[in-house]
Amino acid sequence: MKSCGMSEDKAISASKYIRFETSSRPDSVMTLLETNGLTKPYISKLIYVLPVLLLADPHKTLKPKLEFFNSIGLSGLDLVKVLSTSPNILLRSLKNKIIPTIAFLRSIVHTDKNVITVLKRSSRVLLEVTGERMVPNIELLRDQGVPESNITTLLITYTRALRINPVRFKEIVEEINGMGFDPLQHTFVVAIRVLTGISKSTREAKLDVYRRWGWSEDEIRKAFRKQPHCMMTSEKKIMAIMDFLVNQMGYSPSIMAQRPQVLVLSLEKTIIPRCSVIRILVSKGLMKKEFRITTVLTLVEESFLKKYVIKYEQEVPELLKAYQGQLDCLKLPISSEGVGRLNIL
Repeated sequence: MKSCGMSEDKAISASKYIRFETSSRPDSVMTLLETNGLTKPYISKLIYVLPVLLLADPHKTLKPKLEFFNSIGLSGLDLVKVLSTSPNILLRSLKNKIIPTIAFLRSIVHTDKNVITVLKRSSRVLLEVTGERMVPNIELLRDQGVPESNITTLLITYTRALRINPVRFKEIVEEINGMGFDPLQHTFVVAIRVLTGISKSTREAKLDVYRRWGWSEDEIRKAFRKQPHCMMTSEKKIMAIMDFLVNQMGYSPSIMAQRPQVLVLSLEKTIIPRCSVIRILVSKGLMKKEFRITTVLTLVEESFLKKYVIKYEQEVPELLKAYQGQLDCLKLPISSEGVGRLNIL
């Protein structure tokens, strides 16, 4: 309680797993951890999860690992994040486990900076036998013709996808192939990331939502190929976006199937503010050129403001307030003349 900053309950729980006559070694472990940037709250978490850490040899077992991590640039808060997530790393063999795993990761992601990113995203890679899962999964992707650059991206951005059971990983890759994804395209590994990140039941529930909005099976497959992340969008968000664009803005559900990137946008921060601006411009007959609603919604903010707000601020000074959510513009009537000018594809 005094040295590790634990609550009484946690201290009692942790003390069940270790015994020592003097506090000499535990004190040395604490000192070593503190000198490597770990504060009391993090040390408390480490010891609670892994009480035997207090009995480790600080000079033979812990110090060499901490020095190695520092040598590749893993220190400070980054080191804290990795160790607090998987404290067992400090009890793994440096020579036989940690160094070979780091070398393997470096061979794929090329730089120590990227290695650290991988560890921060999924520190458990240092606890697993790399050859049992990651190696066969990566080899499968290579056999499929997936470019090395895309494998690197997948490992850096979503390490867990490559850590799943190889049998399940192969099933997912075969399923993605069956959907018509091109292994040479980046969307192939994005689809892997999506399907390894959600359960079959969750995916089926989302498919049911799209079906309820009238999407055919072919439309669903095409939408997933265009924007795999549309399957990561929550059911609640899918319903909210579709309800807004279909029932309040008057667009056909099939348009969202053709442009599924809209479904990963924020309804409150992007879709509603921009539709409010467009609704004002249409109601005043200022939209003289055909446009795609999805293009409007996916523009970077600076471009949208310049093209649809700043451009008309003299004629319609309330546009900025509408964009900032200070005006309720969604009840404005739209003239038939204005609607006639819209190309909602």
